[in-house]
Amino acid sequence: MDKDEIELGQAIELVNANKSVFVWIGGWTNTPLSDLLEIDKSKVVEANPFEIMDKEKYPKELLKYEKPIFVCHHGIASYELVKELAASKIDGYSLSGGIEGIKSRA
Repeated sequence: MDKDEIELGQAIELVNANKSVFVWIGGWTNTPLSDLLEIDKSKVVEANPFEIMDKEKYPKELLKYEKPIFVCHHGIASYELVKELAASKIDGYSLSGGIEGIKSRA
C-alpha cells in the first residue's frame, strides 16, 4: 500500500479520535458516507475536488487536520487528488478502494 492510501479501519480510528475527517469528493451516491460507515455526519465533509485544488477555495475546516481522508467511489480520483495536493504541500490520505470497497466489505 502506498503511503498516501489508508485502510478503512485505520481511517475510522483517526476520525473517531478527531485527528482527521472524511472528505467525500465522489458526487452523487444513494448511500451517504456517514450512513455507510455508521458515523456522525459531522465527521464527513462533502467537497468539490476542483475547489480543493484551488488554494483560495480549499475548505478551511480541513486545515485543522494533519491529513484529511479523501473518499471517492473507487479510490482512483481521491488517490490522484492526494498526489496533486502533495505537490502543493497539502497532505492527505486516499481511502483505499473508495466507497465501493467499503460496500464490498459490508
